[in-house]
Amino acid sequence: MLGEAAARCRRPHPFPVVIDCHTHLNRYTPEAPPTLAERYTRLRAEMEANGIDYALVLSSYAVTPERPSTRDILELVRDDPRIGVVAGVRYGREREHELAELRYFLEKGWLKGLKLYPGYEPFSVDDPGLRELYALAGRFQVPVMVHTGDTYAPHARVRYAHPLTVDEAAVEFPDVTFVLCHLGNPWFVDAMEVVYKNKNVVADISGLTLGKFEPRFERFALAKVNEAITYINNPSKLLFGSDWPLSDVASYLRFTRQLEATPEELEGLLWRNAARVFRLELERTGGGPRGGDATA
Repeated sequence: MLGEAAARCRRPHPFPVVIDCHTHLNRYTPEAPPTLAERYTRLRAEMEANGIDYALVLSSYAVTPERPSTRDILELVRDDPRIGVVAGVRYGREREHELAELRYFLEKGWLKGLKLYPGYEPFSVDDPGLRELYALAGRFQVPVMVHTGDTYAPHARVRYAHPLTVDEAAVEFPDVTFVLCHLGNPWFVDAMEVVYKNKNVVADISGLTLGKFEPRFERFALAKVNEAITYINNPSKLLFGSDWPLSDVASYLRFTRQLEATPEELEGLLWRNAARVFRLELERTGGGPRGGDATA
């Protein structure tokens, strides 16, 4: 049981429970392990080393030898009680086939959410072509994660990744929870307003840096996230995520320790909000999260 495992874990940080809501099993560099199974083993080792109780793995919008499909990831990790899967969704290609597969996964309770990659693909979150996807998310009560802000790929078009576009979708689909990934970096002010205004919008703080935080940028990022905490003024709105392996988990936990957050805000950030948004069941003893049936 995860609660028991968490109790036995010698944590390298003072946090009692941590959910990392934003990780990947893609192969981003030639130095990364070549097989999906090896990258999964590395993720689990990273979780153990850093006291991460539960992690969500996000698949990509594209399927390549370096970017495994949602189906391949599910086959590998579906029985792992400490890993959940969020399906990356492509825009506009083979829509009927892809929606049918997503519907099947959702009916089985195998997915914790859906993920869109505007900017990496040239579309806006409020595109009418996404209405069927949002209806699917609403039917199965899973959140839609949305890439916002800067991109890892220089060929991407960041105007499509502006957080203000999520406001349009959130208003039209009030029964769907939207997760602004990366807190809109560098459009922090716009992102915090969208989160503050809409009851059905939250944000994760993942991917603010590549690798470890460099001291000068860490000070900059701390100021921005602290501003968001103050402006949003709601402990249920922000989620911890690292964007591993692009970002270093240990460095991210150190970053989080320095935030000017109340105990309630910090608890919400670290695990409680993710448990609610992604409908993760909680252990009755120890309070730790575990994977639950998304359709329960």
